Amino acid sequence: MIESTYWRQELRAELAWLKKNRKYRRWSDKQLVLYERRLMLVAFQVRYLLERPKVNDCARSARIPVVRYKKIGSKPFTYVGAGFPEDRFDMESPEQSELGVLDVCNQLIHYYWMQTWSEGTAFKEMLVFSDFMRHKWAYQFLIEDLISLFSIFANDASAVTELRFHWSDKKKDYVAQCAR
Repeated sequence: MIESTYWRQELRAELAWLKKNRKYRRWSDKQLVLYERRLMLVAFQVRYLLERPKVNDCARSARIPVVRYKKIGSKPFTYVGAGFPEDRFDMESPEQSELGVLDVCNQLIHYYWMQTWSEGTAFKEMLVFSDFMRHKWAYQFLIEDLISLFSIFANDASAVTELRFHWSDKKKDYVAQCAR
């Protein structure tokens, strides 16, 4: 488990960059792309830690509040078809919900659509849905909540200190049962 220390170290550096660069004097497409890119890299790093027994069950069960919008109609959202989420999602009826950290990572890594909002000169929120969820839900995240969620994994307290395995006939492999 020792190499997770290096992953956490890099994760801390990426999160520091995200915090520092949430505000700009003037937004540009390049700044938005750089921010989006770093956010995706952080999501990859966190998912790596989650997919291997490198984080304890407490960190693994972390969730964030989200606003979600249900897909409406039978027409799919496509890049070529309706060009905006308002055409295919019920933006008038937001629902409060929660997403687990793995689902958040997958929405960012596999996004089909990502739209950002700023407030003043600060990167504030994003609307995102993955290639899989584009037929079901669109999710709105606060950037502050994403950074807080990912910060859990940068903290050394999220590391596994004890691990138990059990055999899974379905996977034909040992599976981590409890990680502390």
